[in-house]
Amino acid sequence: MFKMKRIAIFASGSGTNAENIARIFNNGSRINVSLVLTNRRNAGVIARMEPLGVETIYVPNSVWDNEPEKIVEILHNHNIDIVVLAGFMHYVATQIIAAYEGRILNIHPSLLPAYGGKGMYGHYVHEAVVAARETESGVTVHIVTDEMDKGEIIMQEKVTVTPEDTPRTLEEKIHPVEYSLYPRAIVKLVERLDSATLPPRIPSDVNQETAVAPEPTEKTEEGTDKRLQDEWAEALSVPSPAETLTPPIPEDAATPQNPCQTQAPHIPAQPLEQPVTPGATNAQCQPTEPMPPSYFVWAVVLTLACCLIPGIIAIIYSSQVSTKYYVGDIEGAKRSSRMTEIWLIITIVAGIVFSALYLPLSLLVK
Repeated sequence: MFKMKRIAIFASGSGTNAENIARIFNNGSRINVSLVLTNRRNAGVIARMEPLGVETIYVPNSVWDNEPEKIVEILHNHNIDIVVLAGFMHYVATQIIAAYEGRILNIHPSLLPAYGGKGMYGHYVHEAVVAARETESGVTVHIVTDEMDKGEIIMQEKVTVTPEDTPRTLEEKIHPVEYSLYPRAIVKLVERLDSATLPPRIPSDVNQETAVAPEPTEKTEEGTDKRLQDEWAEALSVPSPAETLTPPIPEDAATPQNPCQTQAPHIPAQPLEQPVTPGATNAQCQPTEPMPPSYFVWAVVLTLACCLIPGIIAIIYSSQVSTKYYVGDIEGAKRSSRMTEIWLIITIVAGIVFSALYLPLSLLVK
């Protein structure tokens, strides 16, 4: 009889990937998402975990940076077997990696080792892929090690990149693959742990895909060999690798019950040091909203054509829109978009006033 594997998810953003994983596994008896740790007090993942009954703990960045042993203590206290990074935008300390060596998974939006390493995350990866005119990209799930994006590859899946693709359209292709691939990769890692055949790390010069160990098997009651992955798929209602998992169903789809209204017990986010401000998280169980307009081009044009100081302020707010959006701070992105609009208006008004005063003043000087 296999021991239940308890998963902890590290997340910083809106939590769509975390929600997908929790909804898939928490109906089974073999894998369970037991804990979510977040480094952002207002992260959308907190609200997404509440109806699923998953305990969420807010841990400030100062603890992640200076006291990682407290993170390990939390994980051990919750009997965590596997750690899954899902949109976690912070450094994972070596102490945490050492405590869970070979048991921390990360998902990356490219076909590693291409487009990995420092600075390559989120939309920056898609921008680099499109700029390089690649014909394919994809998703990689790998083991987390001390070297960024260098850990052993567990699974990869490709998507086609067309000449018409933009970073945004490529991201839209990538997201469904992430929803499908990550749960399957988790099952694959659990198989390793259950069969006690965790292989040594594969050298970087060896083909990762061909070097993966053969699928273990177990004897069923009928005495026939059966792949563990298929057995897990049946037990958890998880599609096998040949099938495709679907992303979470949007709220406006026809479903017997709104998934955000499930009757799972409510477990509020528990802070490590400071309480979560009541009402601080207003994120709803819905797909991520489109990014608000940044007006960056307008800000640059008006700065060059008109007033320098208010134009520069508009550029600063404009640059914050995409940054906040891609770390899951949708409300922050909206605020930056509105502030950009305000400062663009100020720039235009200042330009009109300057133009209106310039001619009379120039005539007086003459």
